[in-house]
Amino acid sequence: MILLLKHEFIHCMRNKKGLGAQFAFTILGSLVRCTFFQVAVLVKMIIQIQNCSLRMIGLQSVFFHFLAIEYGLAMSSTAVAVLLGCTVEDPKMATEFLPLLFVPHVLFAGFFVRTDLIPIWLRWAQYLCSLTYAVRLALLAEFGECAKASVENPCNALLTVNVVNEDSMGTYWAILWSLFVLLRLCGLAVLRKNAIKFY
Repeated sequence: MILLLKHEFIHCMRNKKGLGAQFAFTILGSLVRCTFFQVAVLVKMIIQIQNCSLRMIGLQSVFFHFLAIEYGLAMSSTAVAVLLGCTVEDPKMATEFLPLLFVPHVLFAGFFVRTDLIPIWLRWAQYLCSLTYAVRLALLAEFGECAKASVENPCNALLTVNVVNEDSMGTYWAILWSLFVLLRLCGLAVLRKNAIKFY
C-alpha cells in the first residue's frame, strides 16, 4: 500500500497538467485495490467457515450479507488511510499516523464504549467513522429478526443501546459507500494539490 501511494504521488507530479490522466490512474488503482480487497475478504471469510467458527458461534445471518458488510468496511477504511497517505509527504510517516486514525474508529463505533457514554460535545465524531455504520449493519443482520418480537428481549435492548434503527439500513449502506467515494476523491484532490505545489 505504501508503494502504491508513492507511485500515485510520482504519477501526479509527472502529469500535473493532465487531470484526466491522474483521474484515470486513480480509478485504475482503485479498481485493482477493490478487487484485491474483495478476494482478501472472501478468503478470510471462507477460512472462518472452514474452521467452523461461524457455525460454532451460531450466526443467524447469511454469509454473503456479512461478506458485503466486511467488504464495505474494508474499502471505506482504506479510503481513510489513502487520504492520510496523500496528506503527508513521507509514506513512513503515514504508517506512524495510522493508530491516531483508527483508534477513534474503534472508540466511536459503539461496540466497546456505548455511544450514550461519549460526551455530547464529542458524539458528532461517530458519524465520520465507517466502523460505526458497519457495526450497525452487522447488528441488524444478526439481531434484526430477533428484535422484531413484541416482547422486550436482549436483541431489542442491544439495538436500542447502540442506536440502531432498522428502518435506516439503506441509509447505513449509503453512508458507508459515500464515505468511501468522498474520502477517495478528497485524497485525489489533496494529491493533485501537493503535486502542483511540488513543481
